[in-house]
Amino acid sequence: MDGKGQELGLARVVGRVALTLTAYATVVASGFMIGIGGTASTAGPLGTLSYWIFGGISTFATAFVFGELGAMFPKSGGIWEYTKQVFGKDSAISYMVGWMYWFALAFGLNCEIVSAGYYTNWLIPAIPQWVGGLAVVIVFLALNYFGVRLSSLVEAGFGVILITSFSIFIAFGLSHLKPELFADFAPNGTVLPLLKTLPYVVIAFCGFEIVTTMAEESVNPERDIPRALIGAATFLTILFGSFSTVAFGLVPWKEWSLYTSTTAPLLSIGSAVLGSLGVAWLAVQSYAGSLSTINGGVIGQVRMLYAMAREGWFPKSFTVVHPKHRVPEVPLWITGASMLIIALLPTISETAWTWAAFLGVFGYALIYIIAAVLLIYLRVTRPDLRRPFRCPGYPVTPLLVIVIFGLTLFYSGREINIVGALWALAGIVFYFVAARPLRRRWLAQNNFAEEGK
Repeated sequence: MDGKGQELGLARVVGRVALTLTAYATVVASGFMIGIGGTASTAGPLGTLSYWIFGGISTFATAFVFGELGAMFPKSGGIWEYTKQVFGKDSAISYMVGWMYWFALAFGLNCEIVSAGYYTNWLIPAIPQWVGGLAVVIVFLALNYFGVRLSSLVEAGFGVILITSFSIFIAFGLSHLKPELFADFAPNGTVLPLLKTLPYVVIAFCGFEIVTTMAEESVNPERDIPRALIGAATFLTILFGSFSTVAFGLVPWKEWSLYTSTTAPLLSIGSAVLGSLGVAWLAVQSYAGSLSTINGGVIGQVRMLYAMAREGWFPKSFTVVHPKHRVPEVPLWITGASMLIIALLPTISETAWTWAAFLGVFGYALIYIIAAVLLIYLRVTRPDLRRPFRCPGYPVTPLLVIVIFGLTLFYSGREINIVGALWALAGIVFYFVAARPLRRRWLAQNNFAEEGK
């Protein structure tokens, strides 16, 4: 590669600030805005500690792990690239990591389309939820079609809006806290309820590592990727920790913890505190969060498919880049198709899309655990590798990632883990039926030996 990202036909146009805001804005969405209701019903006010402790520790630890890996191997595939460095390009394990990361992005982030559809319907009742969702899909496919510079600038804009809105509401909430609402701090117990909040809390923080898939479009990835990850982890921990504290201290948690619809519990809190103004405020904030996550999801999914296709795991057409906008076109349309499917899930069942969201938790937890294992393995077996950024607190830091996300998988429930395992099985079948033959033909056409490359 010539230093300008030309190997993939991509351009190095994304700076550190845009990367940081992209990481931040991709995450601040319904994962937190709805998940806080599940956290409250599970642990009561104790749940706010889960955001500060589990959320903060896991997010910083994950940022440090991906920071080291991303600076060592600044390529578009992210976690898939790091896995290849350990297991090789032709390994079934490497392929499966790419498959599962795509799965996490598709289910974890595309579900925001449903939330956006609900908020569109709330703002303009004449527009049905599913129509609003489809409209959002079309808008963001068009936006990403015109290149990563535009989509990253839009994402940065969402980041500024969300930081401002959250900060103002937190400042307002802290000045109106009711300490008596924390009197019954742990109504359901302590340790077990806190652990059971993990799936609700983890989904709120997942997705910020998306910036590692933009490494070949970053101006200075070795410096900017770790800084963007750490900056986003700082923003997210302070934001979610503070907002959860405000939520529990403004309105009795039993009044909003049992809400399960997309418009609650934050809209319930806004209504109780500021009436219709509070509802409108938090509805617009939630809407912006969903839109930013959809945009970040498109960015990540497209680059994941493209990175795998350039090495023969998907058809050659996946590697065609638009000559002007420098966007992988077929991966963009494949991403659009998956988004359309997710957008229509509520027409099948009211719970179908929430299941999809929790499947995203499964995928993310698995990928984060794998990243931590890869970092430990590379430290032990390849200590000579150049590491522009070194994970602080090694080996405790990656071990914390493994433990926290392992517990998250455990408490996600048997059904979620079974369905996630079935998707992994589908990936194995696709590997042997289609992906490996495609890879062999690609190797033959490019005059490479099948193994050891």
